[in-house]
Amino acid sequence: MRRARNKMFVSLAAALAAAQHSLLQAQTTVAPTFQGAVNDIRTIAIAAGTLVAGMVGLIGLGRTAYKLSQGDSDSMTALIFAIVGIVLGFLANTFIV
Repeated sequence: MRRARNKMFVSLAAALAAAQHSLLQAQTTVAPTFQGAVNDIRTIAIAAGTLVAGMVGLIGLGRTAYKLSQGDSDSMTALIFAIVGIVLGFLANTFIV
């Protein structure tokens, strides 16, 4: 029984050693596909970050306009909120490369 088990392990090790070259070739052909997926995810992240921060900036500008028209003293806080949102949108578009 022990001899049969040793023979099986030796056969398995020989098969893995023989298949190593084929396994490495399979990895290299798949790598460009994964790089394409990484590029797609990066593009989606840039678009989502820019869109969300742009919407925050647009809402902040709308709040600023409303507060200025109503004579509210808190309008400058809304303006700063809008500017920060727009700047974050530009940063998301620039820094995620």
